[in-house]
Amino acid sequence: MIHVRKQEERRMSHAIHRRTALAAALSVPAATALAQAPGPQAFEPTAPGPDTPRPLPGERIIGLADAPVAVIEYHSLTCGNCANFHTTIFPRIRTAFIEPGLVRFVMRDFPLDRVALEAAAMVHCGGPERYEALISTLYANKESWAHSADARTWLRRAGTVAGIPAARIDACMSNRGFTDQILLMRLQGEREFRVDATPSFVINGQLHRGVQSFERFSALVRPLLPPGTAPRG
Repeated sequence: MIHVRKQEERRMSHAIHRRTALAAALSVPAATALAQAPGPQAFEPTAPGPDTPRPLPGERIIGLADAPVAVIEYHSLTCGNCANFHTTIFPRIRTAFIEPGLVRFVMRDFPLDRVALEAAAMVHCGGPERYEALISTLYANKESWAHSADARTWLRRAGTVAGIPAARIDACMSNRGFTDQILLMRLQGEREFRVDATPSFVINGQLHRGVQSFERFSALVRPLLPPGTAPRG
């Protein structure tokens, strides 16, 4: 099942490549460079400056670096099907495939809207040590904040509860050098794998769109495992 906002995602994807509409869709300064750039090959993220919070946003890897199967997930924190995947399916994948060392699971941001971009900025603002806990919190409570008129306040509160200073959260959300790193992940997914919906999964280089049930995920991964290996359980 593709995310119910698939048409919106496609329109947004096309807008990025035309460089005419993303700034309006996201309504943050970080989108300005994308809107002004003449083509998809020309986008260069704003270089992080001395005032840019560290560590910078980037993909997050769960599992062994030398696992035989690499899975890249492109997700948006305002995506309902992404929330369903992470709250109901991913725990089984972790137990069966990641913990035994069979799958390296890589999470990359693909924000669909301004709120998703700000949410991703807050999550990355907490650093690697808080990443998974914040992702779980946001997806488990998505209906409380994703479509709220005051989503930023909710996100700031969730971040401070996790131990991130409010001033740091505000800096992460508003610093162009920081948020451009998140937008760059989305653009790279579009260019390299033609990602146009969330969630999307790249399994050993092959794109699979939509929510993957555990059974479907298992069917895709099992043939890629070395002979004599099997998922746990």
